[in-house]
Amino acid sequence: MIVLEENDTMKKHWSLFLGASLITGIAGSLFLKKKQEKQQTDSDIPNLYKSYLGSWWFVNKQKATQHTLKIKDDLQIIIDGKKLSYMLVELTNKRLVAQDEYGYHLIVQCLNDKPASLYDEADDATYVLEATDSLEDLIEQ
Repeated sequence: MIVLEENDTMKKHWSLFLGASLITGIAGSLFLKKKQEKQQTDSDIPNLYKSYLGSWWFVNKQKATQHTLKIKDDLQIIIDGKKLSYMLVELTNKRLVAQDEYGYHLIVQCLNDKPASLYDEADDATYVLEATDSLEDLIEQ
């Protein structure tokens, strides 16, 4: 009888050990997966803004005027040759949101990882962006 009790005790300890090992393994793999996802996301952040760099033109049909938009490497936004003083509100792979010094938002929306439209809250208007390939842009590159 003593041998049977010892075997039962050993089976219980073995079951507890196996269960604890299984839980530890699952928890460890989940932690590792989360850490790898975070590292991948962190490494994508510096490249996130690069799709917004470049020069575009757009037309304000109400005022019948053509304008230029340029976004530089340091995320300076230049409209019609004038540097915009702004606060960056949001930067994702889909849109860049800037709030100007008067509190109005400018939103650059992307399609296929390229800026496609500009929403100007001050004018309550959305403009289609067309990329420019000016000599100035080629020289800077």
